Amino acid sequence: MTNDAIKLIPESLLQKALNIQLECANLGFDWPEVGPVFDKVLEEIEEVRAEVYTQQQQQDKIEDEIGDLFFAVVNLSRHLDVNPDLALKKANEKFCKRFLLVQKFAANEDLELTSLRFDALERLWQKAKKTLNDAKHPAT
Repeated sequence: MTNDAIKLIPESLLQKALNIQLECANLGFDWPEVGPVFDKVLEEIEEVRAEVYTQQQQQDKIEDEIGDLFFAVVNLSRHLDVNPDLALKKANEKFCKRFLLVQKFAANEDLELTSLRFDALERLWQKAKKTLNDAKHPAT
C-alpha cells in the first residue's frame, strides 16, 4: 500500500474530532485541566435535554446538540488519554456480550424479549452484567 493509498482511508468521525481538538490544543486553544471538560460534557447533556423537552421540538436542533455532546465527550477522552474509537469499540463489544446473555437467559426461562416489560428486561440485563463481571473477576 502506498502513502497516497493510506491517505485515502477515511478516518472515523471520532478520530476526526480528536484530530481537530489536538490541532486546536497545539495552538493553545485548550483547557489546562480536566475539570472544565467534565463541566462542558454536563453542559452539553443539559442542552440536549432542553432541546428534547421544548414544546416545538426540532430534530435538527437535537441533532446539533447531540453532535456537540459527542465532540465534548471526545475532548474528555483526549484529556484522560483514552482513545475514543477504542473505548467505543470496547463498549460495543461489552454491550453485545451482555445482550447475547440477556437473550440466552430469556430463552432459558421461555420468555420472549419483545413481550417483556422494562423491569423484566432490566432484571435480565443486571443478571447478564453480574455473570460477565463474575467471570471477569472470579472470587478467590
